Amino acid sequence: MFFYSPDSLQAEIRYRQDRLRREFQRPAWFRRKPKREAPVPCPPELRARPAM
Repeated sequence: MFFYSPDSLQAEIRYRQDRLRREFQRPAWFRRKPKREAPVPCPPELRARPAM
């Protein structure tokens, strides 16, 4: 029977969790995109003649 030292066990756990995280990460096209901010409204256009 082989006994692992606590340090090697923690390293193994960290490695496996990191590998799982990398393998099952969502593909780039499936990730949520940050919400776009609404464009700043432009000032109303100046008219040559006032509308009646």
